[in-house]
Amino acid sequence: MIPFCYVVFTLAVGLAEATSKQPSPAAASLASAARYLTVFSWLTYPFVYMVKSVGLAGPAATMYEQVGYSIADVMAKAVFGVLIWALASEKSAVEESGKLLPN
Repeated sequence: MIPFCYVVFTLAVGLAEATSKQPSPAAASLASAARYLTVFSWLTYPFVYMVKSVGLAGPAATMYEQVGYSIADVMAKAVFGVLIWALASEKSAVEESGKLLPN
């Protein structure tokens, strides 16, 4: 778990820096949401992995594990993708309007 925790921590810190560099408050808000979603989705994987360690076995355990991974994957990929699209759209709108905030 130590390497995993290091990766999640590095993601959180790196995305915090990216959030502070956004050109508008709306873009910063979207970047912050993406940051928290990334950390949350990454943290779901170890808990799903432990499903079979809490006494569940057989087809039920496999089903819970697969449902958990599916939910984590949708959050980590689909929802994150929509957030990134919205962030790119916001940044493009700010750039087109010429209202860049000073860094």
